[in-house]
Amino acid sequence: MSNWKNVNNWTSKNCLNWAKEYLKEQSSNLTAEDNGINVQTDDLTECSGDAELNQRKGKLIPIIDLMLELTWSGNAPDGTEANGTIKIPELEAGSEDDFEFEITVEDEVDSKKPIKEVVRTHLIPLLKEQFKNFGKDMVETHSKDVKIESSQLGPATPPRAVTPIEPAQINAASTPPRSVTPTASSPDVGKPTSQKIINTTNISEVIELQTSADQVYETLLDPGRVAAWTRSRPDIFRHIGSVFSLFDGNVTGTILELVQNEKIVQTWRLRSWPEGHFSTVTIKFEQASDYTRVHITQEGVPIGEVDAVRNNWQSYYWNPIKSVFGYGSISSSSVKSKNKSSKPRKNKRGSGEKNRDSSGGGVGSSVFAVAIVLTAIVLGTVFLSRSSTT
Repeated sequence: MSNWKNVNNWTSKNCLNWAKEYLKEQSSNLTAEDNGINVQTDDLTECSGDAELNQRKGKLIPIIDLMLELTWSGNAPDGTEANGTIKIPELEAGSEDDFEFEITVEDEVDSKKPIKEVVRTHLIPLLKEQFKNFGKDMVETHSKDVKIESSQLGPATPPRAVTPIEPAQINAASTPPRSVTPTASSPDVGKPTSQKIINTTNISEVIELQTSADQVYETLLDPGRVAAWTRSRPDIFRHIGSVFSLFDGNVTGTILELVQNEKIVQTWRLRSWPEGHFSTVTIKFEQASDYTRVHITQEGVPIGEVDAVRNNWQSYYWNPIKSVFGYGSISSSSVKSKNKSSKPRKNKRGSGEKNRDSSGGGVGSSVFAVAIVLTAIVLGTVFLSRSSTT
């Protein structure tokens, strides 16, 4: 059985240009007819997003996340003509024949609605049929570019060297992001810290991934890998003091400390947080025998945002990383919170419901036990009374 180039590392090939040509060919000049109404696709006018073929340890993984727009035209027996667009906001790997779509009609009037309906009922199914093998064909076309013989394989390429710095050089808890010119995708990066007092809490979590520490380190910092699990184009560099922007600017921050394969420290914020407020995330990697234990501590999470932050880490970081890279089972443990304000706030409704449930069960059990004891005493008394009379 043959192997794959850099079998222990992650490699990828950008297939976007090929995807544009493929989808253009598959979607052009499709025709449909119903009750004398004729419709057809004319041209693929937009194809943007990600189309990549990745491989890790011999496993091919297509990454497809495209936005398409096509033009169409049609006519009815009464001479009515119509044209418009078909927009496909997300064409994804594994669901190429089950996509959502939006049909528009130029100068839409009632007489054009039957033509639009034929586009929906007859032309869209043809598109889905044409696109269903897109991912499979991309793999078959481009996998040959990375396949080589075993004798040609060399050792895995090590991660790029990063110069570590001592923790004393950085006050991670209070150092704001380096001032940079804000961009449209990351409007909050580089803004001064807000003076408004914000009650915050800390979160800690432990994740176990079935891979080595250097692979996890690379997966969180290498732009190519980050693009794969975020399914977007990231802005990230592995340099201390550099700013990063993920998920189209919804997560931004600054890298504060890097210790190769051991630790990453960064400021981190969600776009929805109060302006200028950043938390500090410390990620430490503990290498075990056949897996890596990842310790995450996040300081300065605004109270009320804890659940959203936890869900974001799990749903947008660890679950996609597991799925894309095949890092095996993910477990989460030791999740704790500690308020920086005077006392932790209580969720009265949630706590009350829980207490009522548990206390109700305890009272019921106690009453039942007492009833049994009393019954036993009464029966014993009756039995002794009868015995003495006898």
